[in-house]
Amino acid sequence: MGSVTRTTPFDEQLSILYVDCFDSFTNNIIGLLEERLGANVIMVRIDDKQADRDLHMLLRAVDGVVIGPGPGHPGNPQDVGFIDKLWALSGTELLPIFGICLGFQSLCLNHGADVKKLKSPRHGIVSRSTHQGTDILKGLGDLDCTQYHSLHADLELTGAPPTHFWQPNNVCPDLLPLAWDLSDENNGPVLMAVRHVSKPFWGCQFHPESICTSEAGKDLLVNWWRHALRWSANNGRVKTMELTGRYLPNSLSSFFVDAPIQSGHLQASHLAQELRSAAGRDDIFLRWAKYPAQGVTPTVLLEKLGHRDDEVILLDSQGHNMGRFDILGLVVPGKTANVTYSSYDRTLRYGNHSKNIDSIEECWPLFQEALDIYYPQNQEIDRSKLRSDMDRFIAGHLPADSPFWGGFMGYISYEAGLETIDVRLPEKPTDGSAIPDINFAFIHRSIVIDHHTNQIYVQSLLPNDWTWILRVGSLIDSVSAASSKSDCPSLTSIAESRHLNDTLARSTITRPTGDSYRAQVQNCQDHLRAGDSYELCLTDESSIVIPSDPSSNSHSPLDAWSLYKKMRLNNPAPHGAYLNLPNISIVGTSPERFLSWSRGGHCQFRPIKGTVKKGPGMTHSIASEILNSSKERAENLMIVDLIRHDLSGVVGADNTWVSKLMVMEEYEKVYQLVSVIEGQLPPSELPGAPRGLHVLKNSLPPGSMTGAPKKRSCEILVDLEKRPRGVYAGVLGYMDVGGAGDFAVVIRTLVRNKLEEQEVWRIGAGGAVTIQSTDEGEFEEMEIKAGSVLESMMK
Repeated sequence: MGSVTRTTPFDEQLSILYVDCFDSFTNNIIGLLEERLGANVIMVRIDDKQADRDLHMLLRAVDGVVIGPGPGHPGNPQDVGFIDKLWALSGTELLPIFGICLGFQSLCLNHGADVKKLKSPRHGIVSRSTHQGTDILKGLGDLDCTQYHSLHADLELTGAPPTHFWQPNNVCPDLLPLAWDLSDENNGPVLMAVRHVSKPFWGCQFHPESICTSEAGKDLLVNWWRHALRWSANNGRVKTMELTGRYLPNSLSSFFVDAPIQSGHLQASHLAQELRSAAGRDDIFLRWAKYPAQGVTPTVLLEKLGHRDDEVILLDSQGHNMGRFDILGLVVPGKTANVTYSSYDRTLRYGNHSKNIDSIEECWPLFQEALDIYYPQNQEIDRSKLRSDMDRFIAGHLPADSPFWGGFMGYISYEAGLETIDVRLPEKPTDGSAIPDINFAFIHRSIVIDHHTNQIYVQSLLPNDWTWILRVGSLIDSVSAASSKSDCPSLTSIAESRHLNDTLARSTITRPTGDSYRAQVQNCQDHLRAGDSYELCLTDESSIVIPSDPSSNSHSPLDAWSLYKKMRLNNPAPHGAYLNLPNISIVGTSPERFLSWSRGGHCQFRPIKGTVKKGPGMTHSIASEILNSSKERAENLMIVDLIRHDLSGVVGADNTWVSKLMVMEEYEKVYQLVSVIEGQLPPSELPGAPRGLHVLKNSLPPGSMTGAPKKRSCEILVDLEKRPRGVYAGVLGYMDVGGAGDFAVVIRTLVRNKLEEQEVWRIGAGGAVTIQSTDEGEFEEMEIKAGSVLESMMK
């Protein structure tokens, strides 16, 4: 983003100062200004004290100002910062200004209007506005507007004749109405666009950048820019300053890796050196073999390999029709390093090393550097030094169809995501049982099952590891041969199932009460009505307490692996996961991809918002009708626009697109409304080019688990929920040494903290509270989501 030359209706590339009010759609608006107006955009935030001090200098260096949307009320100084100073400009200081949503309300408030709560807030609602085709709406035709607002500008026109809606009045003599929403019987007429009668100030209440706003809404900004430039020309306004230093137009993302690190050319960090030492002194070389996978499941394979009770990570598509790959990461004693970080005490740990760092921002370059140092294609292979014929056979060849060649596998907690957006963390557990907020194992040995091609890749980054590769290949052949004689190979014994069921039957399940959850939903809606958020993803937690079993020799009465196999069978999903790491066990059947990126830089998000439980009488047609209701579509739309913002902040709005918008998908227990947002990273060889890891850190915590605007919504949820979510609502997946990555949202997942004295498994569940929600409906949705996991355990 930044200074990008584009074909626009304007011959000259000019500059716009964008004032960000901490909204989660900011990058979408900036991208729209860059694409449609061809403008350089300089972004400052409302709390930027330096920008406040430099404001008059900044205004002399730009051609116009856009004030963006955001949470709060325009009469609250904390919500608008220095914006009021802009409306007070006069004389030679005047310049064109356009306000959107909160910026629009601020314009109206500063010129006589009252800003009040709507009877029914309009969040994610698309409606047609009425206008007379004048001023910046000239020639626009039908104007379908996406609205995200709880407040409205009241011009005190109740009971006035219709003609008075299109002219200034005694209350607001400086404001000329340009567009109204007349479709809402509950709220009555709602002002949608306005201009100042004598100053170059315009604004709109709706969001022109939303994916569901019609092209006319976007063309409105083009018309405004024409009017703005004409006003400047007619009034002899010219820029008298040049932008310098911190105000130069540049990308919104902060690149933390300048270029791929070439092994041997740069000094490695201590973490990279530790991980590199596991491979000995040999050059990095991916050894691999491919075998037929007909009939081989990851669960059978893991057990046959003898890793049933070992530390291991399995990312499992669980046979779901939307899945393709199973990835098994094997922990090798003495070789595999666990890398952890705590957001509470900001401690980074790996091996025997422990270090306090300033913030989570220091973690990302360390991860990227380690991945780059292990990047197989960085190595110049001297064939004369290859140890075996097998090495020489695969030299120069890599398994392109395998999505994971080795690298980091693990999770990033919800609280780690909060730290990335500078949100105060919930109170930390006081019993010393806090689990890491980032927890990755660097995997050298991996097995990838491709169910589309029926191939298995056995891979190792360890030197001369052919003995292991060939042994696994022989075992795969035997499993495949055995599967051809059985329709459903399984190693789950009757005794194993009986023990698991008996243990679960003796457990105590505690679930949120209806009264408390419904009260929290109502509290959320109070915040929505106040304009603090458009949508709040409220969650709660159920717990399963496992009683001790004196007759058992096992430290844990409940066998996590048996539990995973049972859940996998009863509630399959495309992003299943089993993690057995030193301090934590995770058993999940998540349906939701958070983010994936390919080695070629293609990024994809698949947010899920909108859930209907299957059951007697629930047909595909009825589910479709429910999921296409205004409430469910509004939920999904808000998250789509939020993710577009997150992604375009790294790859640019012109490299971000929506390939599926609110499509119903069917799962084992539910129907869900899914959208797909995609983007393209620039070639990684370009100096300073962002990588997939940039997109990951820029998008945390997952928007589908927060609401929008993200920062304010998370602050509200921390105060409401009063507990850490932990792994739940975070992300889980892998970062590949070849440059790819894939993470799922941690939902429909059981988590056990092994640091706790008593064995407790926890499952989080919740839903997006909107103004159209009912407290009973939200409680029922939370129960459905938690119940889908609990039922898969118990039946």
